[in-house]
Amino acid sequence: MPKVVDHDVQRRAIAEAAIRVIDRVGLDAARMRDVALEGRVTTGAVTHYFASKDDVLEAAMAEVVRRILERQADQALGRDPIPCLIEAAAAFLPLDEDRLRDWRVWFAFWGRAAVHARYRALHRGYYADITASLTRSLTRLRDAGRMRGRADPAILADAVIAAVDGIGVRATHEPENWPPARQVATLRLLLEPILSPA
Repeated sequence: MPKVVDHDVQRRAIAEAAIRVIDRVGLDAARMRDVALEGRVTTGAVTHYFASKDDVLEAAMAEVVRRILERQADQALGRDPIPCLIEAAAAFLPLDEDRLRDWRVWFAFWGRAAVHARYRALHRGYYADITASLTRSLTRLRDAGRMRGRADPAILADAVIAAVDGIGVRATHEPENWPPARQVATLRLLLEPILSPA
């Protein structure tokens, strides 16, 4: 009987291999052959699932964003929602080696998005998805009277993302100076004043 292959699982495994290759050599130097070797599949398997190198790179970025959105899963309105929200935001920071790798890959795409319209559009779409998810959580907190004033949740979402991006940049480029405790403490210092109940 022929082996049953889950195509979604295989595509994600190849995308994960591409993430590791991009982290090691960068976007421009990443080759389909390297992705195949990293993923322990043939180059033919990679080209079966992805028509071009750009398709593989885009799948790698989509996998990074999928993980971001998974970590940003909506928080239940518990007794202390603001600390829960700050903890959820902290989950995006490069607090461990896997997330640090994701940040390095994210930066590689930032550089490409600055000069290529196709990647800029993808990046814009990813930020829109992340912002929309966070805005939904903040809207529920605001409507429950658990946040300061009547601040616009979309603007607050932008502020949360800006804080995470800023800390993430420093921590990715200076990991020895930005251990997890410093990252979380800085995030709390930035977010508590704008998210705390009135």
